Amino acid sequence: MTNLPSELHDRPPLSARTLGAIRQRLVARLPPETLNPFDRNPQREATVRAAIGAILDDPELELSATPTMVAAVEAAICGLGRLQPLVDDPEVSDILVNSPAEVFAERAGRLEATELVLGSARELIEIAERIAALAGRELSVAHPIVDARMPDGSRVNAVIPPVGGPYLSIRKFNRLRLDLVPGGRHGRDWVTDGGMNPEMADFLGRMVRAKANVLVAGETGAGKTTLLRSLTDLFDPSERVGVVEDTAELALENPDRFNLETIHPHDLVTGEAESRLLDVGDLVANALRMRPDRLIVGEIRLPKEAFYTLQALHTGHDGSATTIHASSAEDALFRFELLARQSMRDLTVTDLRSYIARVFDLVVVLRRLRSGRRLVRQIAALDGVADAGGYRLVDVFRGERSAGTDEVRWVATEGWQPPDRLAARMELEG
Repeated sequence: MTNLPSELHDRPPLSARTLGAIRQRLVARLPPETLNPFDRNPQREATVRAAIGAILDDPELELSATPTMVAAVEAAICGLGRLQPLVDDPEVSDILVNSPAEVFAERAGRLEATELVLGSARELIEIAERIAALAGRELSVAHPIVDARMPDGSRVNAVIPPVGGPYLSIRKFNRLRLDLVPGGRHGRDWVTDGGMNPEMADFLGRMVRAKANVLVAGETGAGKTTLLRSLTDLFDPSERVGVVEDTAELALENPDRFNLETIHPHDLVTGEAESRLLDVGDLVANALRMRPDRLIVGEIRLPKEAFYTLQALHTGHDGSATTIHASSAEDALFRFELLARQSMRDLTVTDLRSYIARVFDLVVVLRRLRSGRRLVRQIAALDGVADAGGYRLVDVFRGERSAGTDEVRWVATEGWQPPDRLAARMELEG
C-alpha cells in the first residue's frame, strides 16, 4: 500500500458511528484477505478504494467520495495510520510498540528503535482496535488482550489497560525464501548469505533426497521456518506433501501438497470452545489419512503434537521434518522427549529414547547472531541410544565462532560415516 501523507493518518471528520457503518459495509463487500493491512498485493489498494468510493456515494450516508475522503477513510478503517510505513517495508519483520513514543522494528534480524512517534495512547489503542476488528475480534476493557492471526499469517498481539500498556506487537508473515546453494530460482541462498558452507548445503541436499527425517531446532527468529522451506524445495515434484501448522507460515511451493491449519476457539462462532478446538495433534492424525509421502509439522509445542508426530514418522513417512525451540541438538531431543513422555507414560525413559532415535536421523540447529545473521550452527546425526541410556549424537558439521566477532568457521567431523539406518536410506535412494 502506498504511504499516505501525514495528514491522512489522522481520523477523517466522521463520527465513530459513521466509520463503523462504513466498516460493516466494507467487510460485507470484500473478503478478509483484501482488507488485511499486511497484504502487499499491488491491486489491493485500488480494490479497497473503489469499494470505499462506492459506499461513500450511497445517498443514505450523505457523504462525498472525494479522493481525499476515500484515502482518509481507508487509513481509518483498513490502514494502520503512522505504523503503515513499517508494515509496508519488506525489510521489517517485527514491529513492537511499547508506548506512543517508543516504536521498535526488526530489520535483517536486528531490533532497532525507530523515529516514529504516535500522537497519543488513544491513537495506539485505536490502531489495535482496528486490527482486532479486521480479524473479527474485540479489544475492549472487557477483553483487554487480543492475540490475532491475520489472513496472510501475520500475528498481532495487543494489550490495553487495565491489564497494561497499551502495547502492540506485530510479527509480519515471513515471505523469505532461500535456496540451499547459489543458482536457484529464488535468487538468494544460504551459502551466499553466510548461513552455511557449500559442503553443508550439499550434505543437506543429499539427506533430503535420501529421505532422512529431520528435526530443525533453534531459538525464536533463528530461521527454522526458512530452512524448512529450503529443504522442501528439494522434494521430488511427484511426492505428495502434507503440511500441518498452528499458523500458516510455510507457504510451500510443492505441486502436490495439502495444508492443514489449527482452529482456535475464537476462530469459530458456535459451540463449546473445548469441543471445537482442533490442534496440531488432531491434524497430524488426520493428515495420515490423506496419503502424504512426506509430512511437515510446523512446530512441536505440546505433548499431543510430539506424540502424534512420533507415531506418524514411525509408520513409514520417511523424509519428513518438524521444528522445535532449542539451542542445541541435545536440548532439542531432551525437549522433544519431555513433551512426548507426557503422552507416553507407559514407556521407560530408555524405551522412549530408543523410539525417538528410531524416528529422527538428523538434528539441524540454527542460531541468530547479534548482528542479525542467521546460520546453521550444528548438524548432528542420531544413531540410536548408547548403553548408558543417552542419545548417540555425532556432529557431522559444527560452527566455531571467534570470540566477539561474527566470523564463523564450519568444521566437518573427519571420518564420519552415516549410521546403518541412514546409510540404508542413502543406498536405497541412490
